[in-house]
Amino acid sequence: MTNVGNGLFWISVTGLLALALLEFRKSKNAAHLFFWFAPLAAWGGLYFVVFEAKPDLRPKGDENHQDAFLAILYLCMVIGMASSYLYSWVMKISPEPFDTRRFLAPIFASPLVFIPLLGAFQDAKIDLTKITGAKLMIFFVAFQNGFFWQQVIKNRQKG
Repeated sequence: MTNVGNGLFWISVTGLLALALLEFRKSKNAAHLFFWFAPLAAWGGLYFVVFEAKPDLRPKGDENHQDAFLAILYLCMVIGMASSYLYSWVMKISPEPFDTRRFLAPIFASPLVFIPLLGAFQDAKIDLTKITGAKLMIFFVAFQNGFFWQQVIKNRQKG
């Protein structure tokens, strides 16, 4: 995994754990906390053993130039997720207070949406110094995946 991929994974796991702790503080339901904490801790441990404990494990080819592309692609997707919540919040007829947890939750679950997007453009060697219309469309697709993140997850569950 690249440093960007590692960072995204650990930020997502940490964010999901923080949301679980906030929910526990509110509900005082230990079973709910364990329901989230146990699989996240197991997944984090497995990820560490497979990808980070073996420093000799390297991806094929030179992917250093891809870090900027992946970061921008991920950022476009996260902006799409934030826009989705803000759009639905603004379009509500009766005003309700802004819910920070509902705003941040999809961002912490973003690797589930990012994995198929990354798979689609994994071998794209995008030169960010020369952006054309076709290359720009890749970033709009990332935004679209973020905006419709709930549908992307539903489609993954069906598949």
